[in-house]
Amino acid sequence: MVNFFTTPIFYITPYVVFWSILNGLIVYGLIRLIKIHISRSSQIMTAIATALTSIAWNWSIVFNQSTRYLNVDHPALRVSWADALNGICVFAMISFLLGQFTSKKCPAETVTATATLAALVTVVTDIFFF
Repeated sequence: MVNFFTTPIFYITPYVVFWSILNGLIVYGLIRLIKIHISRSSQIMTAIATALTSIAWNWSIVFNQSTRYLNVDHPALRVSWADALNGICVFAMISFLLGQFTSKKCPAETVTATATLAALVTVVTDIFFF
């Protein structure tokens, strides 16, 4: 069973895929819990974008063999460059998708709040699960 989670397929392990999907579900649950006023399709888009962006980010750092450079934790904050940049990528992707496609009529504060929530959840879960 452990070999399944650590065997890379196209440079990505099933553990990363599982964690990313779980991260998207956590973001979806928090959006529903906090009651951010966006449409249901925007909530689902946020969860899917969070999961896919996390998968793409983790694939890119493994594929480019940059994990040894990006996985250096700050001594006080306990956040590595990989964690912070994963959150930035999630924030940028969700802001782009919601602002351009699914939530065009929503206020910018709502889109920013949704993207910030997803980015912070991604950074926190990235710290504790990786």
